[in-house]
Amino acid sequence: MSSARQASTVSSLARLLGVKATEAIEQRIIEGLSEPGTAGPAQVAVLFDARGLPQGGQCNAELIVCGQDCDLPPYLTEKALRVDDPGRAFVSLAHHFHPAAEASGVHPSAVVDARADIGEHCSLGALVVVESGALLGDHCHIGAQAYIGAGVELGRGCLIGPGVRLLPGTVVGDAVWIESGSVIGARGFGYLEPDADGVRTAIPQVGGVRIGDGTHIGALACVDRGTLRDTTIGAHVRIDNLVQVGHNCQVDAGVVLVAQVGLSGSVRVGEGALLAGQSGVADHRTIGAGAVLSARAAAFRDVPAGQVYGGVPARPHNQWLRQQAELARSSRRLRSERSSKDEESHEH
Repeated sequence: MSSARQASTVSSLARLLGVKATEAIEQRIIEGLSEPGTAGPAQVAVLFDARGLPQGGQCNAELIVCGQDCDLPPYLTEKALRVDDPGRAFVSLAHHFHPAAEASGVHPSAVVDARADIGEHCSLGALVVVESGALLGDHCHIGAQAYIGAGVELGRGCLIGPGVRLLPGTVVGDAVWIESGSVIGARGFGYLEPDADGVRTAIPQVGGVRIGDGTHIGALACVDRGTLRDTTIGAHVRIDNLVQVGHNCQVDAGVVLVAQVGLSGSVRVGEGALLAGQSGVADHRTIGAGAVLSARAAAFRDVPAGQVYGGVPARPHNQWLRQQAELARSSRRLRSERSSKDEESHEH
């Protein structure tokens, strides 16, 4: 991201956010975006609600952006822009003050096969490798030391971070972001049972990986290629750092996989489902559309659409909470009984 300052009047920022500034503040100059607790003169801070104010309510920002119903002290009300959605306002302001860096062309150390097809206005960093038959759409940005394998296809406007590996058989849609160090299209983890010598023979993994438009994949994530058919990641999926997606998985549109989630082979995750941090799914299981797995849950069976499951093994969240509460009560009873027995034994 660019660090160049994008100084703007309050009036222009108000237009950006689709609201109107009062005459008293519309000509003030704003030079940057900061947190409420550290913002100073010439800076704007976004409050998602009044709890975002520093302790004591003191905020020195030149401009406050907040929701329509946010309860502000009088001194902040005078310099506030009220919007319908503070979260989207924050994103707009962040893009405004920190615009993406412009593409810088092909670095002299990049190695691009003559049979690769590079679109217009692409940027390839130092030591990038693009193999034969690879296809990069227009306006792609490829970070230093990334590897684009033979026949890999990238849509328009993709951002591929430093050190990413896109292996043969990978097809990526438009506007996909893949952060540093992730590996897409490695051989899936499939082996036969041990033979007489105790050796597990590897099952060939000859499928590929398909990633839908607008999907974001974090750093050091792995998506394995399929055995015969492709592993598929739908449109606008959000995959956090250190996530493992096994071979033949089907992850539908809008799914969120939080850090350290693990999907075994041939798992299907329905549209809009959310798997919280360190949760996992056994092979050939289905997580229904809109379902939620809470943190560290382990799904050994299918999870119905729209349901919230937690625990190990995963079960309906309310049931899991009741069982955890009962375990806590049982533990307290046991400690109390032991304490009573110890007191009796001392008395005798």
